[in-house]
Amino acid sequence: MRPTSPAPPPATQVRKPPVHRTGWRAILANRKTQIALMILVPILVLAALLPWLPLQAPLQTNLRAMMKPPSLTFPFGTDRMGRDVLSRTLEGVKVSLFVGFSVAFISLVFGVVLGTVSGFFGKWVDRAIMTVVDIFLAFPSLLLAIGLVSIVGTGLIPVIMAISLADIPRFVRLQRSLVLSLRTRAYIDAARTVKAPQWWLLTRHVVPNTIAPLLVAASIAAANAILVEASLSFLGLGIMPPEPSLGNLIRDGQTYLEQAWWISTLPGVVILAIAISLHFLSDGIREVLDPRSRK
Repeated sequence: MRPTSPAPPPATQVRKPPVHRTGWRAILANRKTQIALMILVPILVLAALLPWLPLQAPLQTNLRAMMKPPSLTFPFGTDRMGRDVLSRTLEGVKVSLFVGFSVAFISLVFGVVLGTVSGFFGKWVDRAIMTVVDIFLAFPSLLLAIGLVSIVGTGLIPVIMAISLADIPRFVRLQRSLVLSLRTRAYIDAARTVKAPQWWLLTRHVVPNTIAPLLVAASIAAANAILVEASLSFLGLGIMPPEPSLGNLIRDGQTYLEQAWWISTLPGVVILAIAISLHFLSDGIREVLDPRSRK
């Protein structure tokens, strides 16, 4: 009897990282995402550490240091009341980022719910929702936000509500178009033939497959919300003084552009940097989640 050879040792199984971890690594490895984080992270860190930085308080006045140009003591200079423009800018960054991310989150949630219902169920529900959406989309977002703020009032919460109401219709239309393209797929039809529940189709197959383009839209919406909030505050319809906002900081310095250019210019540069970084971030997410978009 021929002796049997010993069985080979079992091959070592290489544990693959979770899909979400691989996706985050790919996003962080993207060049545009890295550029966005290089701009955005220092601004976020400085804004978060503002109470511990050796800077004058945002609302503290110093009549002996009025209209001082940028220096080591006041890196962004001072305004007409001797307030530190850098500390006020960092405080305004907190407000702007809170508005931007709040608007993106609210628009994303309502857009997913209404767009999914409209695209998946159709019929009279679709007609009713899209009629309201088309009415809102008939107006430019800034003009619509101005009209809504004039109704609900000024302040942080009314500004977030107004900008969100102006952005939700765009998310609804985007989600509806995505759902319409998904509900006719073969695997959806196969699930319907086995009497799969509607909620199961939505939560397992439809909504998860729309997350990627919605994340890109949310990052763009955050950047646009920051610009709209700055525009409203500049017009006197957003965050009201003495509470600092990047928009009303630019408004405060517009009268003194020849004598003290730094009051308006430097907060404007910060707004531009934040908006550019968020747009780079959206491009990086889009390139990772949709490889066909790469050039």
